[in-house]
Amino acid sequence: MTPMPESLTLSRDCCGVRCNGEFHVFDLFYAEGAEKKVYDGWFAAMGLPKKPAERIAGYSSWYNRYQDIDEKCILSDLSGCAGVLSEGDVFQIDDGWELAVGDWLTTDAKKFPKGLRGTADKIHEKGFRAGLWLSPFVCQKDSEIFRRHKDWLLRVDGKPWYCGMNWGGFYAIDFDHPQAAQYLRDVFRRVFTDWGFDLVKLDFLYAAAPVNLPTESRAKRMRRAMGFLREMCGEHLIIGCGAPLMPAFGLVDYCRIGCDVGLDWDGSFIMKMAHRERISTKHSLENTLFRRGLNGRAFGNDPDVFFLRSDNLKLSGGQKTMLARADALLGSVFFTSDDMNAYDEEKRETYRELRRLLDAENVRVRMDGMPRIEYTLDGEEQRLALPFLTADMLIP
Repeated sequence: MTPMPESLTLSRDCCGVRCNGEFHVFDLFYAEGAEKKVYDGWFAAMGLPKKPAERIAGYSSWYNRYQDIDEKCILSDLSGCAGVLSEGDVFQIDDGWELAVGDWLTTDAKKFPKGLRGTADKIHEKGFRAGLWLSPFVCQKDSEIFRRHKDWLLRVDGKPWYCGMNWGGFYAIDFDHPQAAQYLRDVFRRVFTDWGFDLVKLDFLYAAAPVNLPTESRAKRMRRAMGFLREMCGEHLIIGCGAPLMPAFGLVDYCRIGCDVGLDWDGSFIMKMAHRERISTKHSLENTLFRRGLNGRAFGNDPDVFFLRSDNLKLSGGQKTMLARADALLGSVFFTSDDMNAYDEEKRETYRELRRLLDAENVRVRMDGMPRIEYTLDGEEQRLALPFLTADMLIP
């Protein structure tokens, strides 16, 4: 059926799910009014209490080092952060510490000869909380998990589910397999108890539910997967990433609400062809704007990192400023991937000014004319214009 002009078509992805009896398709919530009233009403209708999150600031190694990390460069970046970040901030080690994606019980001994416990201890000595990246529901084809435990892989039509080309190809792990589930419990016990990390960034979570199964829809399975992660992490902080958003509501402390930022504005042609997930600073900022209503209700929004550096980056000064200020005003995770050893006094002062935006009040987004963010800081009304975006680009 062809939709009529100005019509809205709703459907539920449940193809292949078998049901003996009633199958609840979906509930429809409709509301009009001010932004706060509508969002509060939606979450009340879902029976989900607000989940206000402490706003956290800090550092992630990914968008400068990528997988090329070792103990030496991590400790160097830690030293730089010690002169800029505040006590209680997060210093998060991203991908690259493990021998292979999926093999989480040991570190790459060539990169971290002393293991990660000593590194986490040094992070704590600087007064920071220690964070670690891992992807619990996937393994690359070169991992020990893939070679030795193919029975742990999630199978669709009898074949292991191939997730994509990252790391030379990677596959989904079936968290319902008893041995796989026990392995993941052992992993999180090691990360938190043995190594002493305070926070985990859990990535590529969509792999837990890539297709509908006869027994349940993707949404139901994804919700169970997020509950499984919450159970394993206990009171430790979780930043969810690569996760369908609604199944994560109320189950993670923070969640990425858009695509990865890039080192340029809208991604190169090669990057668009090589990755199924769009990498785009522009699109990331749009998601930060339009998903702001989830912040403090579903979880704390993670808009991804910002940058102040000039090297290894193709963003203009205006784009960097706009991204950083929007992140500070609309998100709950305020991370950068800069090597802060290279910050001169001007950049340090810029960072301090950005941190002040975390205290802004009465933050609201205006879309009439040029998109802008208005807010109150120190009793004064201020605004952030978004000149790299226009209303006709953002609204169909």
